[in-house]
Amino acid sequence: MLIKKRLAISNILMIAIPTIVALLIVFVSLAAIWIPSVQRNNIGVRDLEDFERTGTFMLTQVEGKLQETAAAGREPKISDVSAALRQVTGYTVRVEGSTGELWTWGDAPDAESLKLQDAADQLSGDGIISNGDHAIAMRNVVTKSGEYRVYIYGSEIKTRTWPAKNTVKWSLIFLFVIFIIGIIVANKFLTRFVFQRIRSALDLLASGVRQIRDGNLKIKLTYDGKDEFAPICEDFNDMARRLEESVTLIQKQEQNRKELLAGISHDLRSPLTSIKAYAEGLQDGIATTPELQAKYVRMIQTKADEMEHMISNLFTFSKMDLEEYPSYPEKMDLGTHLDMFIRDEGEAYKNKGLILHREAIEFGSLIWADPFQIRNIIANIADNSVKYKVHETGNLYISCQNQADTVELILQDDGPGANEASLDRLFNVFYRSDAARSNPHKGSGLGLAIVKKMVQQMGGTIEAKSAAGEGLSIIMKFPKYGG
Repeated sequence: MLIKKRLAISNILMIAIPTIVALLIVFVSLAAIWIPSVQRNNIGVRDLEDFERTGTFMLTQVEGKLQETAAAGREPKISDVSAALRQVTGYTVRVEGSTGELWTWGDAPDAESLKLQDAADQLSGDGIISNGDHAIAMRNVVTKSGEYRVYIYGSEIKTRTWPAKNTVKWSLIFLFVIFIIGIIVANKFLTRFVFQRIRSALDLLASGVRQIRDGNLKIKLTYDGKDEFAPICEDFNDMARRLEESVTLIQKQEQNRKELLAGISHDLRSPLTSIKAYAEGLQDGIATTPELQAKYVRMIQTKADEMEHMISNLFTFSKMDLEEYPSYPEKMDLGTHLDMFIRDEGEAYKNKGLILHREAIEFGSLIWADPFQIRNIIANIADNSVKYKVHETGNLYISCQNQADTVELILQDDGPGANEASLDRLFNVFYRSDAARSNPHKGSGLGLAIVKKMVQQMGGTIEAKSAAGEGLSIIMKFPKYGG
């Protein structure tokens, strides 16, 4: 159940439960007052209306006994009515016959009651008469044996109302106390009904936050509820996952930074050491012939060119990593540009020992890309194939085909390839398959890292596939223009 619905039900029950409890208490309290007054216990007569009901009841009882004794052919006695009236207290019953008073049941009437009787006799009928403090109920009864007049006396009616008032007062106090207790009980129930679910969900979230604080980024909250906390827990799990990915990326970037610094240090030290050695050889006169001196100068120039090329690549990579490298994309036919590259650079690479092959180039492969960067991508991969070729003459097979939404570019050489474990790291900066870097002349290790940055900058993807001894395939996919 949604928390919003629980709160709505809670608000309704918060009003309904105390109200129902209060009504029940009122009913019970009224019953507690009414029943004793009807039974004539110590609460006594409450008011004149109560006397009327009780007096009528007593007159009826006495009349019934008078009729019974007349039918039996004997005079009525006080014992005949005492059994019928034993549950009534605080009243006086007087019966008069044709010869005067027959008998009186209860206390003798006081002077005030006798005065009220004289007034009642003037009416000579049935009824009830009262002067405020005293009341008389009277009835004429005609039987087979004669005519009788029955009087019911009630005195100090006002005085006897006080016990009832006290009962009402204490009943109201009791009602108020029970009402407060009802509110407390309802609040406890509703708190458990509504807020227990909220508390358990908050405890779960708090536990997850503490787990993340302590470094456990693999935490996953399991929440079985179907309320508003369900999407929150899902978002929390998504946040934890993204945070873990961010931390992993930061750690990877830190590792790359360390490798970058180590690579720069290593790859600059090697040519600098060579330059220094050749320069010292010239300075110390080791190169004694013009031919040897020219060789030393050429070696110094070669090492300087290597350093310049590495620094240029490093500058390019840094600019692309900061997303500051200029790019001028345009609509271009990738197949046409590949064909032009092979025609323009094929001879130069052949002289380096690498043959460029048109494997399957499909013209009309339109993409939105920077032609200069596409040329650099092909050149970097070709240079990498030259550096790592295992035969005197290597081969690079170039293919380009249209896919559903992309254009696929594949460059495959016949070099040594790479094992499965190293494929994911081929595009890292300064990564070489020879971990000891025993062959620094094979390049700086920035070429494929730059290729990956360029491909990603143009919205494409890149991956490497290989098996040791079977060459290396670089597979790139670019979004098709208008696709």
